[in-house]
Amino acid sequence: MAYYTGNAANVAAVLTALTNACVDEGWTWSGGILSKADPGIYARFDATTVIGTLAIPPFRLWARNVSEAESPSYVSMQQIYSETITYPVTYHCFVFTNEVYFIINWSDKYLWCAFGQSQQPGLGGSGNWVAASVGAAFYNTTYKTWSYPTQGCMCQSSGYEGTNMEDLAAPQFAWNGGTVLGGNLDMRANFFMDVGLDSGDTYQPWMYVIRDTSPGIKFMTELLDTQPNAFNNEGILLPIKVIKERASSKYSQVLQLENARHIRIDNYTPQEIIALGTDEWMVFPWYKKNASVPDGGYKINHTGTFGWAIKYEPVT
Repeated sequence: MAYYTGNAANVAAVLTALTNACVDEGWTWSGGILSKADPGIYARFDATTVIGTLAIPPFRLWARNVSEAESPSYVSMQQIYSETITYPVTYHCFVFTNEVYFIINWSDKYLWCAFGQSQQPGLGGSGNWVAASVGAAFYNTTYKTWSYPTQGCMCQSSGYEGTNMEDLAAPQFAWNGGTVLGGNLDMRANFFMDVGLDSGDTYQPWMYVIRDTSPGIKFMTELLDTQPNAFNNEGILLPIKVIKERASSKYSQVLQLENARHIRIDNYTPQEIIALGTDEWMVFPWYKKNASVPDGGYKINHTGTFGWAIKYEPVT
């Protein structure tokens, strides 16, 4: 529907930019909650002045369902490793009918949050979802990112660092998963969704990717590994999906983003706009591009050349 951009001098201004853009596009902002009556999307926000190693990050958001019940934990845009957010930041806000994407940028680093409603048929819940760069437990500035998509997910380990694994920040949409020992898995999840399936789930009706969608990126790894295209060095826009593990070793797709795609950004500059037919897409790294280590790794301060592209429809 619309794209907004500008500068924000502090975290309060970041929240104001997001809410103003949504209100301009027909959303309601009241009591810290952004809502849209049709189709029924709700997200609660909290912005503080806390920046640093304290447990309360500066920008948090929760998903809400139609009964006003909230997700079991929050997700947030907050600093990763020792990279303190330096204001003013540039923001990019993409507002669509069922999805909102919001990104801030300073220097060569990017943080993001997103929320919306899945249009996947057959869900028992509202389909409302919320996601951001990191989860609730990731608040220590000594922690870094984890980037091993060829192993099938973004946060896979057969062991653990310390006692709670908070050092595994996976600032990609629905790439968490795998075997994690110790700690509270939901606190590290950077995605929650009101799926309303499988009454035996831990946080029914909510699901969180770090446990429930370990296959979520596995279907995509071979395609990501072949990028960029050796023929013309271009990246290919690939669907961003969330897949839920079900009983009897079965799986169900519960979300496919309508207006964002996976893309390898080896040969793209962050914020570059690419055209595909009549559509335009703006390219971003998931956190920080590093073309010299394109496939990422363990305990790094970047996300290689893994990124995403969001449909670009500027306000006219």
